Amino acid sequence: MESLIINKKSTLLGDNSSNVIVTDSTSMLKEEGFADDYIMRFRDDAVGILNDYAKLVGAGTEVRYTLLKKLTKIELKVMIPGEEYDPFNNGSGARERSINKLFDLNMNTQMDGVSYLYSMGHNIIIVSIPLANRARKLLKDPMVWAVVLGIAIGLICQQLPEAANSFIVDELASPMMSIILGMISGIMGPVIFVSMITSIVSLGSVEELTNLGFKIIRRFFVVILFCMAVSVIVSAAFFRNFGNGIVDFSPKKIVEFFFNIFPTNIVEPFLNSNTPQLVVLGFLMGVALLLIGSRAKGLNDILHQMNAWVMSAMKLVLVITPALPFLSIMTTLASGNGTELIHGWKFILASYIAYTICVAVKAFKTSYVTKMSVKDILRKIEPAAKVAFTTGSTAAPMEMSHTIADKEFGIKQEFSSFWRPMCSAMMSIKTAINVIIATFMVAELADVPISTSFLLALIIMTLELSIASPGTTSAWTIVFESLALPTGYVGLLTAYRLFVENYSAASTITYNMMEQFEAAYKLNGMKEEQTAASMSGNEEPQDASVSGDETES
Repeated sequence: MESLIINKKSTLLGDNSSNVIVTDSTSMLKEEGFADDYIMRFRDDAVGILNDYAKLVGAGTEVRYTLLKKLTKIELKVMIPGEEYDPFNNGSGARERSINKLFDLNMNTQMDGVSYLYSMGHNIIIVSIPLANRARKLLKDPMVWAVVLGIAIGLICQQLPEAANSFIVDELASPMMSIILGMISGIMGPVIFVSMITSIVSLGSVEELTNLGFKIIRRFFVVILFCMAVSVIVSAAFFRNFGNGIVDFSPKKIVEFFFNIFPTNIVEPFLNSNTPQLVVLGFLMGVALLLIGSRAKGLNDILHQMNAWVMSAMKLVLVITPALPFLSIMTTLASGNGTELIHGWKFILASYIAYTICVAVKAFKTSYVTKMSVKDILRKIEPAAKVAFTTGSTAAPMEMSHTIADKEFGIKQEFSSFWRPMCSAMMSIKTAINVIIATFMVAELADVPISTSFLLALIIMTLELSIASPGTTSAWTIVFESLALPTGYVGLLTAYRLFVENYSAASTITYNMMEQFEAAYKLNGMKEEQTAASMSGNEEPQDASVSGDETES
């Protein structure tokens, strides 16, 4: 569903070419009722790229532009005649556009972005802004309707004759659920592999990776391990099967687990859908492409196209994911296992407790390191957290969090530009917490004891999936398959997640921003003129160098 707002021609006017197109577009957005901050985001994205083209083609060039309002975003499409001029490789904002493009792909969500196509002598530029910052309305959420319909039809099926009930559950619903889960599992291998490569390549150079990247990656590992530890402790308090397994923990087992995450060849991880090996393989391939540098430009372009392809395929699969809670709840009720639904309160309450503990500990840790009060830190982050809570999305406040980092915390733009793609690709706190708690619950429902080796395998897989960030539903599917747990519970967990999503989004964006502030403070990412001003009191900033034994959260 889309509506045409503008369809006009205009003449470029040198460096001020954007005035005609952008002013015309923004005035129409105002008439459509969009907020000023939304319009400014749109204007900022469009101005730089159009000015670059004005310098290239010169004054007097006639261009056509359209402004479309779609179901999920606003798009400004501009057709500029002339030689090919790719905005991701040319112009002053090329690097930032490339980073934002990778954001959109690797986060599997709609963010501000620019897309480019050259066709029939025209550079075709599309500047898009998502409508993701609108408040989440439960009655319009397909997941809510999936749960409601699942309960209704499940109760109806209970009243049907046994033969009809069995046909619906065993011959229709269960195979359909298996097909959806199989599609998710099958597409995740290429998604994880390609997104890992493009995330590493987005760093731009080996120097950036070695000077700052590995330090940030190390911090990400510690953050995820901390969140996992909290989740394990909380889960142990809720689920009775923890520690009931056979303790087969040994040095040999540790060595086996460690070496099994390294692939022996490039084909085997894909054939076996071995997610940990795909993460390692993608990371190594990305570093290798950084070492090659500009000589691999053609291959980089192919990988970006592959990334767009596999992510688009994943989005198509995710369109039908509301069918999972519907089918899962319906089959559970129709089969007379409705008591299993009651266990959902454990997942919901355990998740709230885990997120709260993680954020609280991080707040006091960041306060201790930066010498800023917890109250001041949270006050500065509050606007982004509110947007995340009302939308249930960590993508919606992303631009706002970038502005807060710059203006409120005094973090250098270049540090944030490096941090953002790394954070989106390698620090999924939601995945870490959701996977641990959900696995404990499913293991209890399936009566599978949590042995030490089981827990070690779970930790390794959760760590890798938190780095690969495939999405919660996909992560659950992969983990349950790998640990021989029933994947049918993915649908139930998706339904329970409805009650946690807003709080987890707000907690995640709050934690990420505090970690960014702390990392910038330690890794020389603060603006020199604002470092002292951003700290409460008059204490001198700490040494920006990072020692090997620095304290991590």
